Amino acid sequence: MAVVRLRSPAGALINLSLRAGALALIEDNHTAFTFDEAGRLFSAFLDGRTYRRSLSNDVLEKSPGSRPGLAHRARRMLAREEVERLENRAYAFAANVAGWLAAPSSSDPDYARVRDALQRANTYSFARLEAERAIYQTIYGRVPIMPPDQYLALALQATEGCSFNACTFCGFYRDRRFHVKSPDEFRRHIAQVKAFLGRGISLRRSIFLGDANALLLAQPALHDVFDALHQAFAFGPQEAVSDTDSSQARPPMKGVYSFIDAFSTRRKTPAEFAELAARGLRRVYVGLETGDPELLKFLGKPNTPDDVSTLVSRLKQAGLSVGVIVLVGAGGRAFAGQHVANTIARVQDMPLDGGDVVYLSELVDYPGADYTQAATQTGIEPLSVPETKAQMRAFLQALRRGVNKPLVSYYDVREFVY
Repeated sequence: MAVVRLRSPAGALINLSLRAGALALIEDNHTAFTFDEAGRLFSAFLDGRTYRRSLSNDVLEKSPGSRPGLAHRARRMLAREEVERLENRAYAFAANVAGWLAAPSSSDPDYARVRDALQRANTYSFARLEAERAIYQTIYGRVPIMPPDQYLALALQATEGCSFNACTFCGFYRDRRFHVKSPDEFRRHIAQVKAFLGRGISLRRSIFLGDANALLLAQPALHDVFDALHQAFAFGPQEAVSDTDSSQARPPMKGVYSFIDAFSTRRKTPAEFAELAARGLRRVYVGLETGDPELLKFLGKPNTPDDVSTLVSRLKQAGLSVGVIVLVGAGGRAFAGQHVANTIARVQDMPLDGGDVVYLSELVDYPGADYTQAATQTGIEPLSVPETKAQMRAFLQALRRGVNKPLVSYYDVREFVY
């Protein structure tokens, strides 16, 4: 970590911090801009609002709602002219800080590292970030969704889209044809991503293998995928990832993470999952959604809760960490009682431990999803905000009990940008 402090001509305290692949410029603890090491704006905090920029140059704004709590937080994507104003402000501030930093001379290596990172930031502008928007779309199309603990992962698409793509509550992949990349395609994809991100790749400390269920591939194909990853990146234990200067040797990736489904992957054995663990797979995320069979069928999933339990057991036998996703509010008032009771019982019966995560994901009326229409046609009333919060609390209180239990965390799909 490198830190430099200075005063602006107006007397404001400016903290410049370079760590974990990001340069943060903080003014009097009320204004902050963060850039990756290539110089791209990554996030901002202004006037009590938080902004997160995607690689496609879209910006999500999050602000406090009328009442405290995540359920009342306001979220919106900025219009293009708002994106331009934000980025112009960020880079104007960076240019001013560079001018103030240039005045003193110092042989301090922290000073030199911070100065160099700031100079790279000042090669960027709204126009350059807009030009990169087209490059991003050529490489990725888009990255629809990732688990919360992987928002800073390097997304690599061994597959595009979802092989099933018929769950009523999910609209993430409706506009995408499912496609499996050949080994040559995947290697080209990796090369394109590395070239595009440049030094900015130092912000990414793990690999997320996408899109929806890349682990459905046959074992030989997955071996090819992992071979390509090891040819392109160094891997190492988590403790080996430090704040070393990325201009020297890039810290190793922590591992590979990926979604999985409980129906197209039944054929994989614990031994096959263990082979992938030996090649760097660390955590697998599976959508339980609900432990209630009737509700799961209404949600359009072709598996049963038993299938999810079997899959989780196989993953744990292979030594892998698991992320189990529960859909809060699914089934509305009609299913509320059985959803909560059966889901709690199902999760508590799984062989989860302190290295696993249970994600509570609030049902969102996602564009392109069929859930709302199906619920309306069958007379299912959605939960109110207080009822949704109460169901969330019921899950939290039940699933956080006991020793060596999994972490239980909130998962808001409305707050994902990549």
